[in-house]
Amino acid sequence: MMQAIHHRGPDEEGALRADGIALGTKRLSIIDLAGGQQPIWNEGESACIVYNGELYNYLDLRPLLEAKGHCFRTHSDTEVILHAYEEWGLDCLRRLNGMFALAIWDVHSRTLFLARDRIGEKPLYYYRDEQRLVFASEIKAILADGSLPRAINLRGLANFVTFGHALAPDTIYQNIFKLPPAHCLLAREGEVTIKEYWDVDGDMPHAAARVSADEYAEQIRALLDDSVRRRMIADVPVGAFLSGGVDSSGVVALMKRHATGAVKTFSLGFKVDGFNELPDARRVAYALGCEHHELEVEHVDLIQTLQTLVYHYDEPFGDAAGFPIYLLSRFAREHVKVVLCGDGGDELFGGYRRYAADQFSSAYRLLPHSLAREWIPSLVNRVPRLRRVKRSVQTLPIDDPAQRYAHWLMVFNAPMRAQLLSANVRDALRDYDPAWQYPHYYAHLNGRTATDHLNRLMYVDVKTWLADGYMEKTDKATMACSLEARMPLLDHRLVELAFQIPSRYKIHGWATKRILKRAVRDLVPADVLSKRKHGFSVPTDQWFRHELKDFVFEVLMDERTRQRGYFNHAYVEQLYRAHQAGQQTHDTALWLLLNFELWHRIFMDGGTR
Repeated sequence: MMQAIHHRGPDEEGALRADGIALGTKRLSIIDLAGGQQPIWNEGESACIVYNGELYNYLDLRPLLEAKGHCFRTHSDTEVILHAYEEWGLDCLRRLNGMFALAIWDVHSRTLFLARDRIGEKPLYYYRDEQRLVFASEIKAILADGSLPRAINLRGLANFVTFGHALAPDTIYQNIFKLPPAHCLLAREGEVTIKEYWDVDGDMPHAAARVSADEYAEQIRALLDDSVRRRMIADVPVGAFLSGGVDSSGVVALMKRHATGAVKTFSLGFKVDGFNELPDARRVAYALGCEHHELEVEHVDLIQTLQTLVYHYDEPFGDAAGFPIYLLSRFAREHVKVVLCGDGGDELFGGYRRYAADQFSSAYRLLPHSLAREWIPSLVNRVPRLRRVKRSVQTLPIDDPAQRYAHWLMVFNAPMRAQLLSANVRDALRDYDPAWQYPHYYAHLNGRTATDHLNRLMYVDVKTWLADGYMEKTDKATMACSLEARMPLLDHRLVELAFQIPSRYKIHGWATKRILKRAVRDLVPADVLSKRKHGFSVPTDQWFRHELKDFVFEVLMDERTRQRGYFNHAYVEQLYRAHQAGQQTHDTALWLLLNFELWHRIFMDGGTR
């Protein structure tokens, strides 16, 4: 199990074997390089911890615990968590500011305590049957126990083809689950209990109802500055990913205030028109005086890199942006061991164009039924590459706001799934809706700002899209290269503040992320504030028509693929032919199907990467 996740911690390893428990860890040493070896025991050897992540307020908590009589043997953040558990029990989680997956073995009560950070920056999986509980940071470590059965969870399959990723607690595997963010698990004497220990509160304080945009911007700025400062604490070199957008540029600008030298920044671009942001990042790096490093991707072994990514994600994963993050991480790891990233700004402060577009759904539904649901879609569908427009005319007529929002994010919607999935799979999933979490979370946000439709959408994203998609993508791609990614915008204090800010301060018409731009407007070059959102875009359309055309055909049309029994192969071939002919753009759907088959060959057929 430990060897399976060697890439997550190649510096050191440690293990504990005792009656009824075995703990193992692979360490990526960041804090207290000499003294932070795990597992770590408390002074009375009544509790032991293994842990993946970083605790950003450990220097604040340590003196409090020392004042209460706790004795420390190391200078690591790991030991602070252990003593915090001793002092406050499960309530210690509310005091932690960090990203983590942790396991504590309480000897006296014979209780195993597992927990995951609030936003889900660090993953934690577990398998459970009548005899045992097996857990790890990655599923491949659980599967290292060859006695565990490997079978596909059809709910997990439905989640994947619908959204391109798993939805916690389900995974693609039967009886292997993902602990949701902000949850802990207690296992004692064969009984397992799972609890949520944190959530955002949309109940805006009464005084905050009169807070101006400038005052909110000041609060964001102060918290973000403190968050960046805390995430720069390390005993190893720290750098940053820089795209040239407002999120990463703001983070780097604040890093400059706390750095003792030039901030090391890293950017990537594909040598394809429309997919190269290196000039934008370069301008920001120059303006901020960074030590800038660029990776321009022209010739790369696409097939080998894709298979490597499939191996590291453990489950089929549909976001092709994992590709550039992995390449950039491998490049950055030559210079630093930790990078700060700009993830989270879109979900907290309204950066996605779909938020703005959803505002016009009520107006669109006022159009005559035949015009909105027949004539306009028919006209748009005749043009192959109007992907966003097609998605809009399919989505805007949906009345239910949560179901409508889920539809914005679907790769295979219900009619497409009916064509894609085989009859046996459709029958088994007859009563299952992959989008069930969307109305659940849409209705879950409480408080005054809960009446704010766009804030509800952002809350749904934090619980689904961000936690199960973006966090998964970044963690697995960076840790595959033994690189730690830290995300200042996802400090839980900023998350809590974001959901007290009315969405009118975030989005107005098509102008997005307004309050965050206001918070950093004097830190970054002016053109950053007006730059259109781009993100890590990947030229999969071009790859599937050119560089990967033959590979995709060989994999998806292979007899092994045809015989799986999950999909209607005639429909898969229809998608492939239409894409190659330029009749429709199906690169996202084909990417999912390709990833699923490659995953199946590695993890279910017993192949090698």
